[in-house]
Amino acid sequence: MLLSHFLSFYKPDDASARECYLAIENALWEERILTPLTLIGALATVRVECGRSYKPVMEIASGEAYEGRHDLGNTEKGDGKRYKGRGFIQITGRANYATYGKRIGVDLLSNPELALDVKNSAKILAMYFKDRKVNVACDTKDWEFAIRKVNGGLNGYDEFIKVVNQCLTKI
Repeated sequence: MLLSHFLSFYKPDDASARECYLAIENALWEERILTPLTLIGALATVRVECGRSYKPVMEIASGEAYEGRHDLGNTEKGDGKRYKGRGFIQITGRANYATYGKRIGVDLLSNPELALDVKNSAKILAMYFKDRKVNVACDTKDWEFAIRKVNGGLNGYDEFIKVVNQCLTKI
């Protein structure tokens, strides 16, 4: 859909950006939420959450801040560190790893690092977007709501809206 325009932000031979783009586009399509604006919102989200590499990443922080967070399902000692942010949207917490792992058919509780797999991460992003109606926010161009639904605030909003605006000029 926007592949050639998206890749114009990268080196033409950037296989990583291409692989991630295609995985995200496919996952959004599988969830039946693929529209140009939702795709743009997803790409902007990934830029904020993962940086310019567009590869799923693991949160740099130790995860200690999530220890004992019952709202995240972290009920066992060590859950905060074990289930810290990973992937395109930085999925966090035992409950999210259990829920999305089950839905994508991967044991993320026993193997949280599998959230870093490009296809798994893209599927989680698409399901998360649909579950929390991030796609609806994107389709109505409510970009602030979209980023708040993913990261809980406006963290990285300047970069997010920059990517959104760059992509909007291409469609």
